[in-house]
Amino acid sequence: MDPANPNVGGIINPGSAPSDFQGDTLQNKPESSGIGPDFTQSSFGQASNAPQVSDQETPSIPQFPPPENQVPAPPSVSPVVATPTQGFSTETSTIPTSPGSSGGGKKAVLLGVVGVLLLGAIGGGIYLASRYAPRLAEQTQPVAIATSTPTPVVASAKVTYLEGSATSLLGDTSSDLAQGQSVYEGATIETEADTKVLLTFSGGSILRIGPSSKLTLTSLAPESMSFSQEKGITYAFVDDAGTGTFTVLAGEIKVEALGTAFSVEKDESVLVNVYESKVKITEGQDVLEVAQNKQFIQGSSVPATLVASELEVDNFLQWALEEELKRIEAELISIVASSGTSEDKEAYKAALEDLGIDKKELIKQAFLTTTTGAVGSITLTGQKTPEGAVSLSWTADGLASNGFRIVWSTTAGKAYPGDKRTNEPLFGYAKTLGPMKPGKTWYYRVCEWTGTTCGAYSNELSFSF
Repeated sequence: MDPANPNVGGIINPGSAPSDFQGDTLQNKPESSGIGPDFTQSSFGQASNAPQVSDQETPSIPQFPPPENQVPAPPSVSPVVATPTQGFSTETSTIPTSPGSSGGGKKAVLLGVVGVLLLGAIGGGIYLASRYAPRLAEQTQPVAIATSTPTPVVASAKVTYLEGSATSLLGDTSSDLAQGQSVYEGATIETEADTKVLLTFSGGSILRIGPSSKLTLTSLAPESMSFSQEKGITYAFVDDAGTGTFTVLAGEIKVEALGTAFSVEKDESVLVNVYESKVKITEGQDVLEVAQNKQFIQGSSVPATLVASELEVDNFLQWALEEELKRIEAELISIVASSGTSEDKEAYKAALEDLGIDKKELIKQAFLTTTTGAVGSITLTGQKTPEGAVSLSWTADGLASNGFRIVWSTTAGKAYPGDKRTNEPLFGYAKTLGPMKPGKTWYYRVCEWTGTTCGAYSNELSFSF
């Protein structure tokens, strides 16, 4: 250690107290901050860094540098002040520490610590950014959803009946029609001179195409069905429960169904027959509604009455009307009707009957298509009506090929012929009897008719009137 420089080596060697000290008290010494040693300026302008010590000399303590991996804690720094002496201002000033002094070393250590902390913060930020930025990007970027382009569904109809020959032209492809196949939206159907075609649509509506006809399926969407009829004759039944708009464009005549059965014939002019409900006909700026059992003739502004005898000479219309009657009867006698209400179907059936169609055989044929197998049991239900009649309905687990009969009596369990019975076999599953004579109790049963007598019987119901 150099005796002339007691700070070298970091060993504190206290010397004798300057003349400014009186005992342990420094004259004009500002109040100590309590942190670190206080420095004052001597009369020669040199800072004295000797700490206060007792009269007994304190042994020197060697100062060792911190371990290599240990960062020293930042030192506490006390403000350095100057005491008023001769030739100096009385204002307090901060004395800069020379690079060689211990104060400069402490500042260097402090700056080093700050630098280490900054480098650590920067390094930590880079590490965190490299680790979590991809995850954050995954969360903030929109996730691509794998989707597949659905195959477009082309609306179609099914050929449920075909008699004769017909072709379908779709684009550049022409093919012969066959029963059971599908025809697609945009196809043009052309029939031969002896052809009848029945198309069934998904909404329940049907379209019959007659001989020597040409028709384009413009739109088969259930909410908006449309057809362009170039020539020939068609018969449409529109199920308003499953179809939106239904229009036929025949030349300059546009026919729009309003819950309707109607036929359109196009030759040199257009003829429209309405069999149920009504249609709206548009020709240029003129709009006309044509009601049931009325006929529209192009060029006439007043609908004419539909004449049954005029329909009899048209083989296609007779076939269409008979098929419609069979179809509607089958729905009425079926346990579950396909669509619509029974009142609507009854009204349509009555309209067809007004055209002189013999319904008895048609009803029988329709009934025979409802089920198969021998009858093993019959279940009968019924109720009285406000008019004093009795309404009966029944189900069977097989087909009564000769129909059913109802027998009723004032005696329970009486078999056919009973006191009363229906005169003819019933090809159906419902019947209303009455009004019944008041003051009596009647017992009712339904039986399978064998042709000569009753086979299987139903359960028995009784009602008092």
